[in-house]
Amino acid sequence: MYEIPLWRAGRERASLDARLLRDYRGAPLARVASAPSLMVHRAVAELRAAAEPGRDLTALWDAIAAAGRLLATAELGGCSPDEHARLVTLATGAPIADSRQALTELASGMVHVRDALRWQSPGGGLDPFLTHRLEPAPGKSCGWVPAGQVLGFVAPSNHPAVHLTWVLALAMGWSVALRPGADDPFTPWRVLLALREAGFPAERVALLPGGHDLVPALVEHCDRTVAYGGPALAALLGRDPRVLFNGPGRSKVLVDAGAVRAPTGNGMVSFLVDCILHDGGRKCTCASALLLRGEAPGLLEAVADRLDRLPLLDPLDPEARVPAWKDPAAAQQTPAETVEVDGLTFVRPALLLGVDPADPRFGVELPAPWATAAQLPAGADPLPLLRGSLAVTLLTRDWALAGRCLTETTIQKLFVGPIPPWHTEPGAPHKGRLADFLFTAKAYREAEIPWN
Repeated sequence: MYEIPLWRAGRERASLDARLLRDYRGAPLARVASAPSLMVHRAVAELRAAAEPGRDLTALWDAIAAAGRLLATAELGGCSPDEHARLVTLATGAPIADSRQALTELASGMVHVRDALRWQSPGGGLDPFLTHRLEPAPGKSCGWVPAGQVLGFVAPSNHPAVHLTWVLALAMGWSVALRPGADDPFTPWRVLLALREAGFPAERVALLPGGHDLVPALVEHCDRTVAYGGPALAALLGRDPRVLFNGPGRSKVLVDAGAVRAPTGNGMVSFLVDCILHDGGRKCTCASALLLRGEAPGLLEAVADRLDRLPLLDPLDPEARVPAWKDPAAAQQTPAETVEVDGLTFVRPALLLGVDPADPRFGVELPAPWATAAQLPAGADPLPLLRGSLAVTLLTRDWALAGRCLTETTIQKLFVGPIPPWHTEPGAPHKGRLADFLFTAKAYREAEIPWN
């Protein structure tokens, strides 16, 4: 039985309360300490005391890069990288190949933390993080400073690589109070052990597993909070400007049949299947809907057939591509077809054809390779159906449409050409840049005192 403790002030802390984490077959997997909401105030106060505004950031970047190398190769807390991937799969139901790849992505993002920070910096350089100055022109400058010291982070369990976000906040000089996802406390724990082993000042992180009651406390006591969740959490957080909320993505792909040389070819079918299936369909940037503008007979049917023929395997099978659901009742409440195989519950992979965009099922996001498809007449305007999407891929030569999507404020990521909606690079904008949320510009000038 694995043990996941609390972490405060640079060391493990015991908890009077703990919960039992079970695997996707219901067997006990780990005991996870549970932090009471009253602990958040003290933990954040400790993080503020550990924050050192003048600390050498380059040393932190070196430690984070070293931690990334350890994350990918070392045994940490008695757990190898392969064992870690197995634990994540058992705890979440994600296919084992995806869990291994996610750890690789997270480790690589940490190793190349400087490159990730360049995405976050105005102008693409590292100097603003070091000097807290922006120089838009010679002789012109302004201040660019953190909007606080402590970031609250409410993590999900759908994909381990999301933890690079709070590591980037550490690289920007912030301290972090982290509430891990209910199903995956293993990844942040492993990252924390790697950081400590690499010499990063571990007192700048607090690991606080617990329930939803921790979320309001984090928002109240931290300067900024990044949160992932569904409609219930969105309702809890409201429109608080101190919170960057990441919910369902409802990401989409538009195929303009007249712009694609072979719209029914195998390459096109494979691309669209991968837009839906990548990482088991669990990312908020996996395609939840396909739009076909014009005529491409057989294209959507071929994608649907390819998904329907996917085998439903135990997630620990290296060939598994489809996640298992730990909560059969939750799966049965979705609009998808659920099946039981060898005692495990799956949402059957599918592309639901001919869905009217007014149908409430259109664009519904599930943590599974399941999507809906709609067909539009050639020349129709698809923008009303693309609004409200986290990521949109346009397979079109309609550059006017691409320009309108680029300036559409409800579309957060736009890819034109055969780039899947789940495409990302470490540090690249996701609902904007993290640094834009954590930093603020202020007027700042320097001048000699002439009457000395």
